[in-house]
Amino acid sequence: MNNLKILRKRKGVAQKTVAEFLGVTTSAYGQYETGARAMNPDVLTKLSDYFDVSIDVILGRDPVVEMAGKEIVVEPEIEYEDEVYIPVVASLHCGYGVAGEPYTVIDRQKVPRSYRAKYGDKLVLNYASGSSMFPTIKSGDLMLCYPGDIWDDGTIVVVNVNGSDTVKRIYHAPDGGIDLIPDNDAYKPVHYSPKEISELQVRVLGHVITVMPREFEPIPRRK
Repeated sequence: MNNLKILRKRKGVAQKTVAEFLGVTTSAYGQYETGARAMNPDVLTKLSDYFDVSIDVILGRDPVVEMAGKEIVVEPEIEYEDEVYIPVVASLHCGYGVAGEPYTVIDRQKVPRSYRAKYGDKLVLNYASGSSMFPTIKSGDLMLCYPGDIWDDGTIVVVNVNGSDTVKRIYHAPDGGIDLIPDNDAYKPVHYSPKEISELQVRVLGHVITVMPREFEPIPRRK
């Protein structure tokens, strides 16, 4: 059994505080404490720095040495959020809702149940590739997507252009078309007129709600 719970109580912080430091959900951190989820080397290094102890102490190989005059604070336990499995798909498709499962499912991963409650049962996960949305989305990040073609300006969406998918922020353009804006300044915005949208079959496949565990909001068009 690891010593995370003892170390956290000695520091007098809640699970949510440590989870925010690590950049994970409170649920994920709670599972580190119980041993239900393994800690990778990066997490162990961060926890070692945070609690100012060795990795062996965190893993329970060495005991926690009490600090002189330091009282262990016992605060009420926080019940962390339950999680549910949703599919990780190879790519998004336009035909969501047809008979049978429309995606090629390559894995299943857990997400907080609140996402399912908020967005419904159509949620899927999809791995990001490329660097046009860096630093918001990095290649290899796991994107939580809600299939659908209704969007607000500044929303991050998956768009299919002439058979090829891309991820960008989307805005209505003055000519009735759309502008696709990368977050990475090294890439140029792309404009599609109404005619080009028709000719190139430009279609919004879905919203990128979050890269686990960061949640996105639409933003105004940059000047």
